[in-house]
Amino acid sequence: MKRLLKRTGCWIMLMLLVFQLAAVPALAQDTTGTSEALAANIEQAISELDKDPNSIGLHAGIAVYDLTDEKVLYGHNADRTYVPASNMKLFTTIAGLDKLGPDYQWKTEVYATGKVSAGGVLNGDLILKGFGDPSLTVADLQAIAAALKEKGIKQVNGKLLVDESYFDPTRLGYGWMWDDEVYGYSAQLSALAVHKNMLTITVEPGKKAGDTPVLTMEPATEYVQVVNQLQTVAGKDSDISVQRPRGKNTIIFSGTIGVEAAPYQEDVTMEDPALYVADIWKQRLTASGIKLHPQASVEKTTLSTGTPLYTHLSKPFSEILVELNKDSDNFYAEMLLKTLGATEKGEGSAEAGSEVVADVLKRAGVEAGYVQKDGSGLSRFNWITANQMVKLLTFVQDQEYRDALEKSLPIAGVDGTLKNRLKGTPAEKMVIAKTGSMGGVNSLSGYATAKNGNKLAFSILINGIYKSKYARDLQDKVAVLLASYPDIKAPDGYKPAVPDAYKLSALLDPIAEEADASGITAGIVVKALDQEQGEAIWYEHEADTLLTPASNLKLLTTATALAQLGKDYQFKTEMYGSTPLPKNGVYQGDLYLKGYGDPTLHTEDNLKVQEGVSMEEIAAWLKEQGIKRINGNLILDESYFDQERLGLGWSWDDESYYYNPLLGALALNRGTVMIEFQPAVRAGDPVPINLLPKTKYVNVINEAKTVNSGQENTFAIERDRGTNTIRVTGNLPLGTAPDYERVPVEDPALYAGTVLRETLENAGISFSGNSTVSVGTVPQQAVKWTEFTSEPLSEIVSYLNKKSDNFYAEMLLKTLGAVKRGEGSSSAGVEVVQETLSTLGVETNFDMVDGSGLTRYNLISARHIADVLEGMTKHAAYQEYLDSLPIAGVDGTLKNRMKGTAAENNARAKTGTLTGVSSLSGYVQTKDGQKLVFSIVINGYAPKSEYMTAIQDRIVSALASYEDK
Repeated sequence: MKRLLKRTGCWIMLMLLVFQLAAVPALAQDTTGTSEALAANIEQAISELDKDPNSIGLHAGIAVYDLTDEKVLYGHNADRTYVPASNMKLFTTIAGLDKLGPDYQWKTEVYATGKVSAGGVLNGDLILKGFGDPSLTVADLQAIAAALKEKGIKQVNGKLLVDESYFDPTRLGYGWMWDDEVYGYSAQLSALAVHKNMLTITVEPGKKAGDTPVLTMEPATEYVQVVNQLQTVAGKDSDISVQRPRGKNTIIFSGTIGVEAAPYQEDVTMEDPALYVADIWKQRLTASGIKLHPQASVEKTTLSTGTPLYTHLSKPFSEILVELNKDSDNFYAEMLLKTLGATEKGEGSAEAGSEVVADVLKRAGVEAGYVQKDGSGLSRFNWITANQMVKLLTFVQDQEYRDALEKSLPIAGVDGTLKNRLKGTPAEKMVIAKTGSMGGVNSLSGYATAKNGNKLAFSILINGIYKSKYARDLQDKVAVLLASYPDIKAPDGYKPAVPDAYKLSALLDPIAEEADASGITAGIVVKALDQEQGEAIWYEHEADTLLTPASNLKLLTTATALAQLGKDYQFKTEMYGSTPLPKNGVYQGDLYLKGYGDPTLHTEDNLKVQEGVSMEEIAAWLKEQGIKRINGNLILDESYFDQERLGLGWSWDDESYYYNPLLGALALNRGTVMIEFQPAVRAGDPVPINLLPKTKYVNVINEAKTVNSGQENTFAIERDRGTNTIRVTGNLPLGTAPDYERVPVEDPALYAGTVLRETLENAGISFSGNSTVSVGTVPQQAVKWTEFTSEPLSEIVSYLNKKSDNFYAEMLLKTLGAVKRGEGSSSAGVEVVQETLSTLGVETNFDMVDGSGLTRYNLISARHIADVLEGMTKHAAYQEYLDSLPIAGVDGTLKNRMKGTAAENNARAKTGTLTGVSSLSGYVQTKDGQKLVFSIVINGYAPKSEYMTAIQDRIVSALASYEDK
């Protein structure tokens, strides 16, 4: 039974209920036949999507309100929360218009700390202070420099200082994906910015195949290094990739460009952009004829005193707003959000800016039930409803800035992001709306002029998109219907879908309907394993809706690993030498350690979680061979896997946390070190910490202090991005229980090698003074000394699923790619997973990007997951698979759930949790012994995450208590 049948029958009832409760604005329900015809057309369009495997998983929240007649025309899941993508910009820009006004101008100021002599020499520092102008250009900086020259300044003898303190130091939006960082749409934020804090790089092919392509940079700067690894090839095709290592200002262009290809252009970003502004500023001063001291340094500062010299003002906000909304400019939106926080709350942060937006939303009648984490919509942690958007658009109609907002919206078939959509349809020029698009998400919200002249406000928020074409087609269909309204007829032969009744409908419908009413989306499947196909489905609700599964994705990874590698598979780690083992204890040559993805490699300390290969075991083996000294280098070979250290779509702000480890074929302690901590004996003393393993590979800076009991606990452990510097900061109150944090480290193979060398030295095996630890590959002529093997895969899978270990899952996925495809990458591993699941009878119209479920790029339905579980019951590795799952009320991530219910010591299931995501899928027996498979995947905003898990526990407990009568 398709998910649509369930929801279609109740949309009118839900909408009536919602709008009876809505106080501001008062939205009356339409009772005319024309709105029924509109509803019939949209519902039919949605139902058609459920018939196509490429579109069956998408789910939409739609709201339409007639502003002229003041009545609701249509609603579909209008109070469910959705990730809105760039439709979030409407929240931000409306608040900007409301609080700042269309005429607001950003300023950029110049100060001096010394005096200017009669001859035009500034004997002091020149300070450029930013106040969040998102539109500052190189030409503006040139004009500012020229203005200083006109004021008589000819020379600066001090430093060039830049002040970005008007905003907080957080440079990226909450939850932004690390793999987006290199691109201009994910530029870092700073109160002092130029050229949108990005560089425009143009690639032109060489004159002939084999030539090095030519790269040009605009604006030119030495602050960023561009590495050209491109090659010109024959033809017109190009295959260019762009990378910027995290935390670095090196841009790497690689791949090929056809000799006949058009120039390729990419906007790229940099770290710490205020210093980039400083470099451009320095150039512009020199170009204006202002001399600088030859050793003048360029630094950041926070202005405390100084003489104002010049103030530059931006274009009015109303003009900037046009570019922001028509081109969907993320940088403009984020700078605006922080500006709102700075001007209205005295804090230039996204959090403070979101509070300002919330103040405006309250006046629009939107009190709660949404989440705003950034200004642009690039974050997938934003959640809003279609009704909330329509309320806000309705509110705007009574505001003085209405025209300013509407002029900024793309016009269908004319300009902006709608320029190439809806041409030649009734919606052309009749719809003005903000688009929003990113993987799995598409949205369109704005205004339509109906055929009868009425003005309509609408919002279409779509998530769970497998193929984006279908989402855009649905939006365009609705837009055309709105422009044609009320000249609409119901589709011929259309009949509203009637929901099917299932065996457990009476038992589970009340729980599912409660979830729907709360604004979350729940995909549910319950299936009997021992019944004929026609009777096997006991319950479905939104069964085909594509949702983010969190760690339920590990069910796919581990099922495939057991099926393809076998329960007895063991990971190996090989040791080689340049020559055979010496007989005199002194080895003359290089020592090689090659990894094959063993996730259990560890040190013998509190980081150990399973038996397997340890650094101490490797050292003991070498000692047993009589090795006393190594006169050579220690070389680590991690070539079995690719160099992609993080899963695609992982959040940049999770990089200090254990669940976001860096990956490599040779990795130690799940890619982490451990820092144990506890309060000191007395307040005021430093917090005692203990690093495990005791290694020099990381640099721990401990600035944390012990404070009196009752004071705020601000203790934090964070790693500087792209480095192995770990900072321990904040206050830890007396009485706090001892605890620990695991922190990921960069370059996992070097970490393993450094610890191995340290372990060898502690065991009495010395290295020559000039020996190094480095990454390389084992040469063909090397001699294999030995190999170390892990515990069987069945043991590894058990730990993985019971503890929901992301590192284990990602290492398994890359191993699948290496073993079965000859490529140790996540993408190759996903190919193996999908091929394997297909043989188990699982449809593969879902998106899988990593092995653990940490990325929000993953989209899968409850039906897919249930089919995996069912398929594994017929596989030889089923018992090992079943045994790996947490047992309700007993162990793993279910140890403290469903205690005292019929599910305790009965249900075996995999949990999954991310912010706004909760899932539970597995097996359970009914009271009369019938075996069931179930999957419950929930997405959306809930004030407390416990609400989602409570729904799951109620469902599983009800299944365990059920018996046929």
